[in-house]
Amino acid sequence: MNGVKIVVTTESGQPVQEVTSDAKGTWEVPVDKPGKFKVTLDVSTLPADLQIVGGKNVRTPTVYEGNPASVLFALQPKTAAGEEPAQPGSGGSAFWERAAQLTFEGLNLGLIIALAALGLSLIYGTTGLTNFAHGELVTLGALLAYAFNTGIGLHLIPAAIIAVILAGGLGYAQDRFFWGQLRRRGTGIIAMMIVSIGVAIFLRYLFLILFGGQSEAFAQYNAQPGIQVGPISAAPKNFVAMGIELIVLVVVGVALLRTRTGKAARAVADNPALAASSGINVDRVIRIIWTMGGAIAALAGIMLGLSQNLKFTMGQDILLLIFAGVTLGGLGTAFGALVGSIIVGLFIQVSTLWVPPELKSVGALAVLIIVLLFRPQGILGRRERIG
Repeated sequence: MNGVKIVVTTESGQPVQEVTSDAKGTWEVPVDKPGKFKVTLDVSTLPADLQIVGGKNVRTPTVYEGNPASVLFALQPKTAAGEEPAQPGSGGSAFWERAAQLTFEGLNLGLIIALAALGLSLIYGTTGLTNFAHGELVTLGALLAYAFNTGIGLHLIPAAIIAVILAGGLGYAQDRFFWGQLRRRGTGIIAMMIVSIGVAIFLRYLFLILFGGQSEAFAQYNAQPGIQVGPISAAPKNFVAMGIELIVLVVVGVALLRTRTGKAARAVADNPALAASSGINVDRVIRIIWTMGGAIAALAGIMLGLSQNLKFTMGQDILLLIFAGVTLGGLGTAFGALVGSIIVGLFIQVSTLWVPPELKSVGALAVLIIVLLFRPQGILGRRERIG
């Protein structure tokens, strides 16, 4: 949505800056210091056929040091004077077109979450570690691709391939020189989980120092004209990205079921001691899983960077959704992570038909709570007897 005027002031009304949105409907205002601000959208600059959902054109975000704040204004087609907006069940074509569009966007988001959740689920299944630094692996992939893309000048496709390979190698190195050493020393799972929180904080602020607090974009596939497929409008990159995500998820799932390494990984997940006594090199299997998890998380970060701007907190921002997808599908299961993540993505996007966009994550987390009340092991998880 190009040319929409945004006015930013301090909470006390002191002017900060006036900007207009670009062709993608995005805008950015740098501020000198943290605090609470008032953001006003000038409705007179909106296209004649659009209006703000709910009619509220003012937001009051709080900006913290080193952490950008996002402000969203959801738009909808303007109704005729005296006419009520189409409601669910009213048969209004505008409502169903929007529902179809949000369903597509939910699938796109769900597949990105599924890529990130797959590595987290596999690492948990083989080691029992709930890795809170997994979101930073997602960010790492996007920033590595950005560095090769804009810093060295490579096209995004070879830059992404190199980033995924490097992230896989870093995943191997993490277990070889860090997590594996902690396991050998007999460090408990709870202690390792707390260590992972420290690793996440360290990496996040390392990214801030190296990358900065601003938002950036890849050099290619940044602004593409949308194509219409029935009621769905999306950029060509979204369709290609969804195809790549599906292929990777299916290939990894089949590899876990059919290959020798995949069967060994499932054996380690079921019972590491029994797997070791059967001749399986448990440490080698775990390192393969860490390598795979790092590479897949990096790919998820690149796909996320294609659908939005890059920033140093992008992995942290979706970490809760990754955990929701893994838990909903069943901890330690590859296909469970896929199913759970798609459900989370769909509920996040489709719920904006009824709730403000700022609250869209609430619906997905509510579904997580409801499902776990009736099936604590998750949708595809297995019951375990304790004692």
